[in-house]
Parts: sequence; structure tokens; C-alpha cells
Amino acid sequence: MGCEITAIKGATGLDPHTLWIEGQMLRGRFIDAFARLEGAVTEYLIRLEFKAAPRAPFSHKLKHLTAARDRFCQPAKLDDRVKAIGELNKVRADVVHAALTIIVQYDEINAIEHWLGFQNASYPETPLRVLSLKQLKQMTLEANQLATQFSQQRLKEATPAAPASASA
Repeated sequence: MGCEITAIKGATGLDPHTLWIEGQMLRGRFIDAFARLEGAVTEYLIRLEFKAAPRAPFSHKLKHLTAARDRFCQPAKLDDRVKAIGELNKVRADVVHAALTIIVQYDEINAIEHWLGFQNASYPETPLRVLSLKQLKQMTLEANQLATQFSQQRLKEATPAAPASASA
């Protein structure tokens, strides 16, 4: 199942299998939230009338948004959102392209703390991404908030074309 668990004989406390199930549930919620965010950005690009390919990498879609920042009522907010999305996108890549590893810290006998580990299979030379359950929940919340913000992001009013002069 892609689960790596090291058991310590006689240890008490957290059940690694339960942690793995909880980790998979949180992982799924994060991926779903990020998909909603990507959908909101794509819908926004359609509103901007960009011809971005639907299957273009998400990072390319973000570049299109940044290039059109002058069309936004509050371009600084757009910059902040694109930066936050870029950070989440790095995490998303690792979470999606890795087997979930449960990391448990023990004292003498008891499990006292645990984390989720993600080693991106496409980049095995990069360090293991380690997240707490709280961090993954927070990133899920942030992805959902960013999706909502994009659905409410306002554009500047289009300036009407100047009427053609009637010269005789």
C-alpha cells in the first residue's frame, strides 16, 4: 500500500496503521482542495480571455495571471496569492508523487510525536518533505481560501473603445 512503518516491540501509544489512514485522508483532502484552487485559477483565466491550454502546467497558468496583473483592481493581492499558490504547488508535487511514510518519535517506550513524510519519486535526490498533521490541515485550509478568493477577485472595468470620428 505504499506505507512504510517501523514497529518497535513493546512500544505503546500511537497505532501506525491508524496514523497512516489519517495521513491518507488528510493527503486526499489537500489534493482535493488544490484541485479546487487550480479550477478557480483556470476559470479566472477564462474570464481574462486567455487562450491558455487547459492541460498546460499549473505554473504556466500562474505566469499568465502574473503577466496580466495590470488588469486587476488590486494587483498586490494577486501577487500575494500567486506567491502563496507557488509555495503550495511545491508541496502538492511532493504529496502527489510520493508514497506516504509515517515518522514516529518515541521516548523510552511510548510514541510521543509523529509526522508525515513524502519523498517525491521524480526527484529522489531531494530531501524528504516532512509535514505534521497540523501543517497539512493548514495548507488544505489555505488552498480552499485561495480558491474562494480567486472566485471573488475583481478585474478593472474595460475601457470602452473611443468612438470613430465622422469625418467628411
